[in-house]
Amino acid sequence: MGNHRRGHADRRRRGVSRGVVATVVVLVLLAAAVVGWFAVRDRSAEEAQQAARACVEGEATLAVTADPDVADVLRTLGESWTAGGPVVRDHCITTEVTAAPTAVAAEALAAPMYDPSVAGPEPALWVPTDTASAAAAVAARGTDITPRSVVTSPVVLGAAPTVADRLSATESRWTDLPALVTSADPVRLALPAGPTTAATVVAVATDPATETQPLTVDRATSPAAVSAVSRLALAAAEVPAEMSDVDTALDAIVRAPDPAAAPLGAVPVTEQQLATRVREGQQLAAFRPSGPTPMADHPGLVLATADPTARAAAAEFLDYVRSAPGREAFLAAGFRVPGGSTDGSADAAPDPIAGLDFPAVDTVAPVPTAEARAAVLRTVAAPQRPASTTLLLDVSGSMESIDGGSTRLDNVRAALGRATGALPGDGRLGVWIYSRGLDGPRPYRVLAPLGPAAESARTGLDALSGITPQTATSTYAAVLAAYRSAVENWSPDGPQSVLLVTDGPNDDTSISSSSFLQSLAGAADPARPVRLDVVSLADNSDIDTLRSAAGQTGGDVIVTASSDPGLAGTLERLTSAR
Repeated sequence: MGNHRRGHADRRRRGVSRGVVATVVVLVLLAAAVVGWFAVRDRSAEEAQQAARACVEGEATLAVTADPDVADVLRTLGESWTAGGPVVRDHCITTEVTAAPTAVAAEALAAPMYDPSVAGPEPALWVPTDTASAAAAVAARGTDITPRSVVTSPVVLGAAPTVADRLSATESRWTDLPALVTSADPVRLALPAGPTTAATVVAVATDPATETQPLTVDRATSPAAVSAVSRLALAAAEVPAEMSDVDTALDAIVRAPDPAAAPLGAVPVTEQQLATRVREGQQLAAFRPSGPTPMADHPGLVLATADPTARAAAAEFLDYVRSAPGREAFLAAGFRVPGGSTDGSADAAPDPIAGLDFPAVDTVAPVPTAEARAAVLRTVAAPQRPASTTLLLDVSGSMESIDGGSTRLDNVRAALGRATGALPGDGRLGVWIYSRGLDGPRPYRVLAPLGPAAESARTGLDALSGITPQTATSTYAAVLAAYRSAVENWSPDGPQSVLLVTDGPNDDTSISSSSFLQSLAGAADPARPVRLDVVSLADNSDIDTLRSAAGQTGGDVIVTASSDPGLAGTLERLTSAR
């Protein structure tokens, strides 16, 4: 009986053992299955990654063209990005950065057929110095995404520290630069071809009253803007030709033993170009004129003419460039990074270095229209010298006629006030009036002799305010006297002219039309050219004679009304260099 119970217990224990073993086997098999599933999953993921790395569509190159000032940093970033194995549209991407001056690349990209021998491989991504310089190429090719700045750098005037301090003490604006280069103690400014010079002359041409608006063609071609840019360009022409680019100009400034007596005092550069040299220990500083600051904004332009894979790769590379590694690299190189401040609301700036701070920019100068920029650069290439104009105004009885609610004489006085107020300080002006018997037997009177424009305009207009219209009109005699005086007082500094403003025919019978024209031809001197311009304020039976007189001297004839709102602009143009 006892043996039976023991046998039954043994069988029961052996049954439990077999159950435990079975359970363990099941668990082991389940675990193996789970591990196997994970292994299969991981292997599938790895195979997928390998397939991606295998570049299903093959290799592709992202061609980047950049101005030399940013090319080195972009090349380093491109190598880093490429090392990470970027795959775009199933292509493995390799980045190649070509350095090409902005003007060279812009010309190549704007051409009907791209020539790789000019600026390297045709790019999908282009980073020029500034938006304005890229306008023609962008118009020709278009962009795939809205351009944004990769980095920025303000345009400043690079100078020796003592010169920069002297200029800063003047508290001058960009529009004051023509006065600084033509003062009694002028700053010798170089204007090497390139984006920084273009930005500088655009700032000089800007109307201070509308300086926050883009420069327009009308303003760029106005007498005031042309005169200001011409003064700057003529002064820069005195700088030795060997200082014809930014690098040689900065070298000359650094090497000068006495900055105050050096042949060159300053040159437009970017803040980053200056920072690079200051870090090398060169004695340079920045003069920052007040007013809206011209900016080298270095836009990242994904060109619409590139293939879809290259455009997509360019967009991804720009994202990488704008990430932390790119920001750090550009700050280290002396650039500012858009939105890189702590709160992202402003550009991040490099830390100050010896003699060079990176102050906040209050207002960035707007990008000019392409046509306006081109007009200003044409003036730089062919500057106009200051004009000398003898203004000869008819004050005969007919000038008392009413035109538009005021007399013709009052209308002309008002227009002259507006026109002469815009004359440059380096021009010359004389103010004469004529009728008959105004100065003894002479039919004319000199209200202000030929002299500095602003002073003569003030003197002449003050005297003109007390003039009342007289009787007869001795046009021929007065023109001959004014013309001979202009030839006698001729100056080689710029164009010379006599500007006749009249409203009626000559009624002095002592001089015929033919003898007038002969005498005018005899008074002319090819070695001292003087132009006769005519503004006729009414129907004038003498107009054919006046056209002949103006024509033989190379002048213009304008027929208008004294009440015409455009009269002031006409007078301003005819008393300015052109």
